[in-house]
Amino acid sequence: MFALHCGVVVSSANGLRETVAKLLQVAPEEITAESSLAAFSSSLAGTRLGLALKRIGLQLPGNQAPATFGALEALLNGGVAPVAAVTAVVPVAAASGLQVGLDIQEIDALPVADDYWEHEFYHEIFDRSEIAYAVIQAEPRAHLAGFWCAKEALRKCDASFAGVGFGSIAVSHDAGGRPCLL
Repeated sequence: MFALHCGVVVSSANGLRETVAKLLQVAPEEITAESSLAAFSSSLAGTRLGLALKRIGLQLPGNQAPATFGALEALLNGGVAPVAAVTAVVPVAAASGLQVGLDIQEIDALPVADDYWEHEFYHEIFDRSEIAYAVIQAEPRAHLAGFWCAKEALRKCDASFAGVGFGSIAVSHDAGGRPCLL
């Protein structure tokens, strides 16, 4: 996956630099070892990075958030690298043991798709029933962002869901039209 030349790790034909450049919306030649990956520190952006890496056959160990492109290369090469600061999520428990999770997501942060059924991000993150609900709405991304937030809120309020894939959690609607998690 990587070649070592004169003590510098260089990504090979797997397209790591190109993949990161595309996500950051810059030219690949602008990506250096010092290039900041702070743009991937949110859960949505980190998930998009993880899916892009998966597409080229790579996976970050332990879903770490590397601070720079060089740190990303080091982690993917089996090394240890400094990671970006991530805000800790501490569940707040009410006297009854009830916990509340909150999440806010900009709709524009979700990728634009011609076909939500086939787009890698939506296919991996959302259940088919969620996509079916969203595509019949005037603004599908607004509903998908809401589903994302519900899933993130669940993960924040119940640590047992932290390792559960987003595609394994589905938001549905009860008979009254209120959202509920399945």
